[in-house]
Amino acid sequence: MKVLLIMLVGSFVGVQSFQLPPSNNIRVFSSSSSSPPLKSNVASAIAVTSDTSSSPVSIFKSKNNDNDADSLLKFSSDVKHVLHNLRAMEFDPCIPKHLMGHHSSSLSYSKTWTLDDWEFHNSRKRYFRYLKNFPHSRLMRRIMPQQLVLLLWTILSVYLEDQFLSTYKPKIPLSALGTISTFVAFLLTLRSNQALSRLMEARALWSKVILNTREMSNLIVSFIYPVDKQLALLLGRHVALFGWLLKSQLRFTKKDDVVELVRTMLPNKRDADYLLSQRQKTVAVITRIRQVLAHLGKAHKLTTAEEIALDHTAHALSEAITSTGRIRASPIPTLYTSHTSRLLVFYLFCLPPALHLSGLDGIMTTILTMVVGFAMFGLDEISHLFEQPFRVIPMYQMSKRAMQATADCFTCRPPALDGEKIVEDEEKELSQRELTSYWSNKDMSQMSDNLME
Repeated sequence: MKVLLIMLVGSFVGVQSFQLPPSNNIRVFSSSSSSPPLKSNVASAIAVTSDTSSSPVSIFKSKNNDNDADSLLKFSSDVKHVLHNLRAMEFDPCIPKHLMGHHSSSLSYSKTWTLDDWEFHNSRKRYFRYLKNFPHSRLMRRIMPQQLVLLLWTILSVYLEDQFLSTYKPKIPLSALGTISTFVAFLLTLRSNQALSRLMEARALWSKVILNTREMSNLIVSFIYPVDKQLALLLGRHVALFGWLLKSQLRFTKKDDVVELVRTMLPNKRDADYLLSQRQKTVAVITRIRQVLAHLGKAHKLTTAEEIALDHTAHALSEAITSTGRIRASPIPTLYTSHTSRLLVFYLFCLPPALHLSGLDGIMTTILTMVVGFAMFGLDEISHLFEQPFRVIPMYQMSKRAMQATADCFTCRPPALDGEKIVEDEEKELSQRELTSYWSNKDMSQMSDNLME
């Protein structure tokens, strides 16, 4: 009986507490009030929920306004502006001429090769071509100061021997000097191999950058675009910038080198300001990708498998940042380099007197010394050029390829499968040619050539 009485009283009190008072009796309770009305709590909760200006979700929701809504056509137009205006040059203007060559037809590792380049390079006439172009050799111009110093020393040593050692000419055994030349050749060869391995590793890493940006773009189009078009385009714009940002980070370019690129590809000022204010802009792109993945995951718009695939590709891009940074920040050990240089200078210093005292006249001594100097100075210079591979590899063209690959993933989607759920898109009436306005005439006419990574 007591239990029944308590239940009746509790239900009566509950009903009374849910009665809404008249509007003129609503009071604002201070924080010291012990039992504010329920309507005040509900109103406060609604006010807090509606005020999402400072929440992370509002960062994405604010992009869904009609005035700021992104589209594939805008995305394609911005990519076209970058490729045809901001970065319209065929070759990287930042690469020195001694690496690229004075003519666009010059063969160079600093550009991506076409089939015509390979046929020209493998021609049997290459020997005559190299001999004919020897006075214009890029390597010869690089080592010309060293060669001039060696030439002056050779002439001086021959003159001093003829003037002051005409009666007594000491014999310098060439066998001892040949032993030193063996060590010098071994050290130069080993250093050149190390430099070439760094060059190959850097080139392979940049091929993975193109691969992973394309993979990331494909995953974004497949998994995110159907559930949130605006977030997909936002990530697509960030991924399209990744190659340019990494190139700027590795090439020691000026800070404002990518400002116009970022402002073009990120029309939202807040996004552009955030990216430009970061110390490592490439890492900021990865952070943005993972922020979107976390947001969509909490909203249950992505499956676990989709999140894992996207995060794995983001990790691959992040790994490329670390690996390329390691090569740029870590040279071949300087002690090894200095020892090789000292031994090389000592050998070339002793070579002209030894050759002349062995019986060769001044002309032959000069010719042999200059040939040996060209071989050794040239090998040493090549190893120094390739030691910092990001001055050599064609990052400019590969960044353009990565941006084109990202845009193609959005604008060149395959036809829908039977029974596949089609996303309502206001741009479905646009043709592929309209969406791929960033393609140049060369891209259309040489579709199968010069597109390798």
